[in-house]
Amino acid sequence: MRFDYKEWHIDCRAHHDEDGSYYAQATITRAPGAGRTRVETHHSGELDAFANESDALHCARAWAIEWCDEVTST
Repeated sequence: MRFDYKEWHIDCRAHHDEDGSYYAQATITRAPGAGRTRVETHHSGELDAFANESDALHCARAWAIEWCDEVTST
C-alpha cells in the first residue's frame, strides 16, 4: 500500500514469514525542499505480527501516519 500523507510518501508492506505470520513494515520518504537538501528516508522495522495481511497493512499505515504527525508537529 503506497500513499502520500502531508509532505511524506509512505510505503506500507506486510512481510509474510515462514511461520505464517504477516509482519507490518513501513518506509517513509520526504523529498528535498523547504530548506532540505536531501531525501529523508525512515524505516519502521518490523512493527508487529498479524494473522493476516490486511491487519498488518493497517498497523503499518497507522504507525506511519502517527510518526509523520509527531515529526511535523515539532
